[in-house]
Amino acid sequence: MSRFIVIPYIKVQAANFVSNGLLMGGAPLMAAAMFCHHLARQLECKDEGFHYIHHDTQKLGGEAYGRFTPAQRRGATFIGKNDYSSKNKYALSLQPTASCHLLFSLVLEVEDSDPDKNIVLNTLQRSKFAGGHILEFGKIEIFKNLKKALAQISSGFLIRDRQDLLTNYQKEYKVNRLQAFTQLLAYKAQDKRSDVPRLALLPKERLEWLSATTLGYALLEQPTTERSGIRHADQQDETPHAYAEPLTGLIDYVSLNHVLAEIRKDDSRYPDDYLQQLQWSHGWRQDDVFLLQQSQNLDD
Repeated sequence: MSRFIVIPYIKVQAANFVSNGLLMGGAPLMAAAMFCHHLARQLECKDEGFHYIHHDTQKLGGEAYGRFTPAQRRGATFIGKNDYSSKNKYALSLQPTASCHLLFSLVLEVEDSDPDKNIVLNTLQRSKFAGGHILEFGKIEIFKNLKKALAQISSGFLIRDRQDLLTNYQKEYKVNRLQAFTQLLAYKAQDKRSDVPRLALLPKERLEWLSATTLGYALLEQPTTERSGIRHADQQDETPHAYAEPLTGLIDYVSLNHVLAEIRKDDSRYPDDYLQQLQWSHGWRQDDVFLLQQSQNLDD
């Protein structure tokens, strides 16, 4: 029997803001998935999925004329002469990074009828999230019902997979997947008031809260144990490695308060598993693809 662990209002300092080599920002779903997986392993049970509820993100850097410039750090120690700046022999080189402060909540479903709160608490106190320090979090609660678990948080934004929108846009406008992806992300609210027929074929779609993030990885080679200089080198025989590329997906933000209010007002409009469909799960969808998906898209 499963239970839902609610960890509200997790505040993280200086988390990684780079989703992959082409992308900054977007909800850190991959970090959340691996964080929840680690938490379930500490509880010695299986993680069935999670809901990520966004509250706030503070980008660290400057912004001018619509362009964000991330704050950079210099190295704290040197390894060799190559670490020093080419322009100043007394200064260590800059490290190309982008960071942010995060405020979010997690609802984790575990296959455990009685998960130990103390283990959850101790794990959170000694863990990081997306490379950032966990400064504080609210009271940990455990529920049998998903609706009650999400109602405990009530505010914030659920993250929804928009693979369906990407596919429909590509089909209706006769463009390739990359064109559909970039055109959807380039949408601005004022497009509705202009003569640009951006939504002529999809009039019911709302595009104001679209974003993108890393939703998985695809292997570029077969896993191998014959590679030097790797993590867990002492366990290399049991720890195969492979080069991989990130898979970027389209997401949007849905008001949790609005969803719960609509269900309370007229639950007949929503299937019993509607909230479950917004739960993220991870796994190997095929031998060379590791992917995060929601229940509504598992058969795609």
